[in-house]
Amino acid sequence: MTKEEKPGPLTKLPDVCVRCATCMTACPVSRVTPRFPGPKQAGPGAQRFRSAAEASVDDWIELCTGCRLCDTVCPAGVPISEMNMMAKAKYLDERGRTFRDWLLVRSDLFGEMAARYSKIVNPLMKKKAVRWLLDALLRIDRRRALPAYEYPTFRRWFRTRQAPEGGGPEVAYFYGCFTNTNETDVGKAAVEIMEAHGLTVVVPPQRCCGIPRLGVGDLHGAREMGRRNVDSLLKTVRGLDIVFSSTSCGLMLRHEYGPLLHLPGAEELALRLFDICEYLLRLREEGKPAATFQPIPMKAAYFAPCHLRSLDIGLPALELLRLVPGLDVSMIEAECCGLGGLYGFKKEKFAIAEEIGKDLAEAVARMKPDIILTDCEGCRMQIRHLTGLRVLHPVQLLRDALERRGTA
Repeated sequence: MTKEEKPGPLTKLPDVCVRCATCMTACPVSRVTPRFPGPKQAGPGAQRFRSAAEASVDDWIELCTGCRLCDTVCPAGVPISEMNMMAKAKYLDERGRTFRDWLLVRSDLFGEMAARYSKIVNPLMKKKAVRWLLDALLRIDRRRALPAYEYPTFRRWFRTRQAPEGGGPEVAYFYGCFTNTNETDVGKAAVEIMEAHGLTVVVPPQRCCGIPRLGVGDLHGAREMGRRNVDSLLKTVRGLDIVFSSTSCGLMLRHEYGPLLHLPGAEELALRLFDICEYLLRLREEGKPAATFQPIPMKAAYFAPCHLRSLDIGLPALELLRLVPGLDVSMIEAECCGLGGLYGFKKEKFAIAEEIGKDLAEAVARMKPDIILTDCEGCRMQIRHLTGLRVLHPVQLLRDALERRGTA
């Protein structure tokens, strides 16, 4: 680890904790399993006794999903999730990571190839024999539906599309790996809704944001991914704003590159990074050209992802959705979907993810919506799994509601 890669000192931060246990009430994991002592104990409590020179003994630290809800409720501002992440990284560095984790975090390498051969890959991944093998050999739970791949990828679609003439101000789009290879329509909808607001969309060179590696405690790998993105995206933000449609990618780019990974240039980058709905709402508030919407008579439920709440930008998607005539949209009163990125795919954590998601599934059953909307790809996967309902990114519905694709 080079000097620039050393994390900031955490030794004094545990003493800021007032032991109020507010974070315990917010933690979705400690609520459903006694195996995880909760963020107060896992973070500032255990941090007081951790020593860099001694071997890690906190095997339960791997049960933290990284949702960051503890950070959002802490009245003292203690970076609990950062403490947990550093402890998880040390524990796994000492004990080694599994081949499963090595494989799962490299979707940026395998995704393009899987998408190109999606007509073969998708049916193969649904076969019971294949799922049993993945379960037995890699401990990827066979009850968890694997996301399908799509081709052409978003990147290829954008490169070959016919862009509308006479565009307005340029804005850059960070689409993310999952949008590129698994949910290409989210990217297409994002482009269309931005163009309907009078913007010209450009796609800068980009890599995986690195959050899958962060999720398995691989700080070195996450830092390498982040460094490549910062080097590339800094050239963009020195002329344009960048919007993202994935709240997890956005959180990584906007918050983790700087405070956690200490990447040079991260703070400059963060200043011009925006959630797509946050950005479109700001344009409207400034009186800039904005799209108009036709009526969509539908009952919708909106779920605010954990990582959106960590961005501390309010609920911009919900505000935009309420501009669509006829759309009856209500908040889902639940804290966490439970998937936690790759967390819910792992056999040893599948039951925890399911138990966490019960509150959400019960809330949806009471609401009886026609459709569910949420900004996070992981949440969309989990909610489909839990409810069987149609789940979209808010920009997909906003795109569908555009009035003849015109602008005001």
